[in-house]
Amino acid sequence: MERAAVIVEDQEDIRSLLTAILESSGFTVSSTDNGLDAVELVRTVQPDVTTLDVNIPGIDGFEVARRVRPFSDTYIIFISAFVEPGDAERGRAAGGDEYLGKPFRPRDLKARLAAIPSRRRRDAIDAPTGGDVSHAGVSVSGTALRIADVEIAATSDELAVARQLVGAHGRSRSKDDLALALRSWPRDDAPHADEIRTVERAVESLRGHLDSAGSATRIDTQQGLGYRLVGAGD
Repeated sequence: MERAAVIVEDQEDIRSLLTAILESSGFTVSSTDNGLDAVELVRTVQPDVTTLDVNIPGIDGFEVARRVRPFSDTYIIFISAFVEPGDAERGRAAGGDEYLGKPFRPRDLKARLAAIPSRRRRDAIDAPTGGDVSHAGVSVSGTALRIADVEIAATSDELAVARQLVGAHGRSRSKDDLALALRSWPRDDAPHADEIRTVERAVESLRGHLDSAGSATRIDTQQGLGYRLVGAGD
């Protein structure tokens, strides 16, 4: 099943390299070299994945991500020479999912591409995929995550995992179940290591959001069972 990708990169040689990597990974590719065109290109193509340079003409990559997020849950991978402390956090706060420094090894990007979920998610377990879900002071509605009535800036992975944990209403979800819920389409093979690591990263980030919000709700790790969203009274 072919997927779509958008490349936002103003250096022609890197843009060509990214195109080759993405096409070899099964994506059809569209590209641009500036931020303003990038927003409209994502709106038109509705890609599964978008690679974003930070320092580009027009508006920077962080602002592109912020403008794109209200209408697209494309998986955003920042690929930038800016690797100062805090840059990855800025990327995630803007709506990014990954942050890869330049120069990068093509195999590292290919590994990320192999593991990413698609914007066309199909949940593999019984938590609702539409509408609102809420439990223990945490709610997910569309692309919005709220903790104690405060909206949290969350990545697409965090939102998908949160939806499963919240929709389980206190029951456990295994790492495998959560990994399957991130897949772009159903497959029979078991989740691989990169998919499990994606789940683990998302859970750790959600724990950080709960702590930052001062919530008494927590995500427990249950040996042999997975994760469980636990409220103060549970």
